[in-house]
Amino acid sequence: MIIITRFTTGTYVARAKGLNVTASCAESARRAAERVAEKLGRNPDLLQLEDSDTSGQTFSLPETSDE
Repeated sequence: MIIITRFTTGTYVARAKGLNVTASCAESARRAAERVAEKLGRNPDLLQLEDSDTSGQTFSLPETSDE
């Protein structure tokens, strides 16, 4: 899963690519991405920073199987 964050109007907004899930946080881009993971019932500790540039940050979250 890919989570993309952007800084806009004083807050970081994160969204899960391909899903209708968003979260925002004024603290940091990572924390906004963690909130998206939490909303999806996933472990936010598994987030990995993939890319960072002036437009935002991209995080990945490994797929897990419940089997």
